[in-house]
Amino acid sequence: MDEVEQNYQGACEIESLGGDPMQLKDMALAASEATAAEFLKDGDGADDKRQAFSDACEPVPEEVSESLWRRTQDLYWASARWACAEQQGEDAQAQREKRAFNRHARFIHGFGVGRAPQDREAFSARAAEVMPATVIMFSGCQDSQTSADVQNTASFGLPSDAGPGGAGGACTNSMIKALLQDNYTWVELLKAMRGILDGQYTQIPMLSSSRSMDLTSPFSIQNPEPSGRYRALLIGINYVGTSSELSGCVNDVDTMKRYIEDNGYGDGDIKLLCDDGENDDPTKENIEAGMRWLVEGASSGDSLFFHYSGHGASVKDDDGDEADGKDEALCPLDYDSAGLLRDDDVFKLLVAPLQAGVSLICVLDCCHSGTILDLPFMFKADDDSLAAVEEGSVSEMQQNPDFDFGKVLQVIKDHPALCAAAAVVGGIAYHFASDEQRSSLMGLASSWFG
Repeated sequence: MDEVEQNYQGACEIESLGGDPMQLKDMALAASEATAAEFLKDGDGADDKRQAFSDACEPVPEEVSESLWRRTQDLYWASARWACAEQQGEDAQAQREKRAFNRHARFIHGFGVGRAPQDREAFSARAAEVMPATVIMFSGCQDSQTSADVQNTASFGLPSDAGPGGAGGACTNSMIKALLQDNYTWVELLKAMRGILDGQYTQIPMLSSSRSMDLTSPFSIQNPEPSGRYRALLIGINYVGTSSELSGCVNDVDTMKRYIEDNGYGDGDIKLLCDDGENDDPTKENIEAGMRWLVEGASSGDSLFFHYSGHGASVKDDDGDEADGKDEALCPLDYDSAGLLRDDDVFKLLVAPLQAGVSLICVLDCCHSGTILDLPFMFKADDDSLAAVEEGSVSEMQQNPDFDFGKVLQVIKDHPALCAAAAVVGGIAYHFASDEQRSSLMGLASSWFG
């Protein structure tokens, strides 16, 4: 009861929900009691207490929207279930409820899919604040598409010294073929890749970025203001001897390595993970370690490069923060035992630690890779979009309509240097949370919201 009274006193100071603080206290108590009854298998008691919760939610405060009030109720339920699951030692459910709690808390604080600023200037400013580095990603296809594993890349017409030949990925080889022919702008490179793929492959390359970059500026894998080190991580997985075996992913790494070595990256700056018996295996553990190595100590002026050729997956979203209900993921060599590398994990390892002035270029030659880094700006190289750039009606990337700044802040809370402020999130989600739940919300606050 002491904790309840403490939370009640905090609720009295809340202005975001308005209404009667005693009502908020009654809602919190009723949700906790109903959930406890459910966990104790007290059927009749649980029904009564759920009705008590419904009664406590009435009337809806006039100044609170229906969606906010519904989320507030969901927050109480998730908080109570999280606490009860932890008490019962049901770790899997506790983690699910924790993710739900964080998702509802983000919504209450003005975040969530589709809730980013509509004003382009405000959107860009917020993107720069939560992601200080310049991160640009080429993906071989959109989230809903598969990427081709080509049996004979000779059809692309690459010079003999461009790679080992044989099998390879359509994205990697069309990119290298284009880059060896001419100097391109970003959009010209995408168009050239489309031209090479056209007629044989339906996949449509995408470009995404942490910045609203000028599509007509020159393409480069180097920092536009290079003054630091060069470092690259290249991953190729053929899944040899499995039912998911591919043919050309290790060859893709060889091809890409030759290209980047001719463009600023020396041998000592490049780490390879391939299931070829010569390099370290691309297991989940090794990939995660490689990503940490890539970004470790990165500072302004550094040029970083990441290339992945292997399987990609689209799986059910496990925390409700994706507009399409799907998480995109990379498939390590040991994915069947160690699991996938989901988009949230990749973002946390590759993007979140980077500081302002660092440049990271990523090329992902795998299925379902369109938004695997969850970046705020995007450009799909379909016919209409390419035509719009050529006509001059479009020159910059579009805002990602599904981008969730709250999710990004949740992920980067483990990197305090990136947060604009170390303030604890205020409001109902904080005052009625346990100490651990409060800790989970650290970093959600920033200087641009109160």
